[in-house]
Amino acid sequence: MNQEKTLMDFVKQAKTKIQEVEVSEVNALINDGYQVLDVREPAEFLSGAIEGALNVPRGILEPAADRQYAGHRDELMDRDKKWLIFCASSGRSAMATVVLQEMGFKNVKNINGGMNAWKAAELPVTTNQ
Repeated sequence: MNQEKTLMDFVKQAKTKIQEVEVSEVNALINDGYQVLDVREPAEFLSGAIEGALNVPRGILEPAADRQYAGHRDELMDRDKKWLIFCASSGRSAMATVVLQEMGFKNVKNINGGMNAWKAAELPVTTNQ
């Protein structure tokens, strides 16, 4: 009998396959050439984000990063570009990090705790309106 998987099962599995960084490490990594990829929904992104983040919602990440897909995002074509992946709590971003690794990205790290941890650490948030 197969047991149904939950969202947390998928997140836990993803987190075993990726590198994670703490919010306290983000600014140093940005200074080292990393960019932030925010995989939250547009309304979440507009309500507050890390300055300079690129918003590509989790639901459209695969087509946006697919070199063969006509509607891809140019920002995601360089597989050597360094990315910090980010969402509200780090679940969606953990799964997104696995997908990007499988799509050939070499330098992707998940921001552990996401926006919740970012705000708890009282780090700056920009509104993208």
